[in-house]
Amino acid sequence: MKNSFKYFLTFFLLIVSTTINFAQYSYNYPFTKGWEIGGNFGLNYFYGDINDNKGRLWNNTPLSSFYYEQKRLMGNIIIGKSLTPYLGIRSHFIFGNIAGSNDKLKMYFNGNIIGLDADITFQYFDYFLKKPESSKFKSYTFVGLGLMKFNAIRHQIGNNLYLGSVGYNAKGDSKTNMITESMFKLGVGVSYSINKFWMFNYETSLNYLNTDKLDALISDVTKLEGYGYMSFGCVYKFNFNIRTKNNLWKSSSGTNNRPHNSGVNNKKKRKLHNKWKR
Repeated sequence: MKNSFKYFLTFFLLIVSTTINFAQYSYNYPFTKGWEIGGNFGLNYFYGDINDNKGRLWNNTPLSSFYYEQKRLMGNIIIGKSLTPYLGIRSHFIFGNIAGSNDKLKMYFNGNIIGLDADITFQYFDYFLKKPESSKFKSYTFVGLGLMKFNAIRHQIGNNLYLGSVGYNAKGDSKTNMITESMFKLGVGVSYSINKFWMFNYETSLNYLNTDKLDALISDVTKLEGYGYMSFGCVYKFNFNIRTKNNLWKSSSGTNNRPHNSGVNNKKKRKLHNKWKR
């Protein structure tokens, strides 16, 4: 747990320092410009010990009933910031369910997962092809780290006999504290802007957790377990202004723009300014 938090904190501080550096040297993307907020919703697929769909590509399409049996719903809330026309940072709050089965082991499991991550996005085609910033279609890749909390309970196929769990009590009939582990993710996405405010996207990613307990089964077969995630989302893009006293003064009316200038005209201007503030 301590190592997981240390890795996540290091990556988060790296992203923050990158943001500050770009904010200082990029005139087109100051701190107040290039923000976005939104959400994605989709399906995940478990990779680990309790999974018997390895190598069977036809079962990973929506035409297969197995596709719907093994996939589970997942969502995430996004807040992000553009650093340049090609580079950005994002943070996600993730929530959903996870499940898997293995006919050879005669086991299946169900679990819950929540977490927080941070990633860096790079619009590679736009960068290498020198596409204009106004292009509606964009493709990008992203890489990030996060902290995930999860629990899982494992049963035997056929008679639903309880076999084991993590994040539950010894009998598996009551949830206790969820397990926390670090997570690494890598993915690609495409987006389409319908106007300067709204954008739709599709993303797919691989998310690996630093654990062999995600399916409540510890073995020598896999040391890292995780899930694939396919999602559609909607993002709202916005800028904001930081209002200061100087901004209020500049926006006031009058012909005299010197705040400390003496005289009758300046007194009248201050009265108008105070009246406008009220």
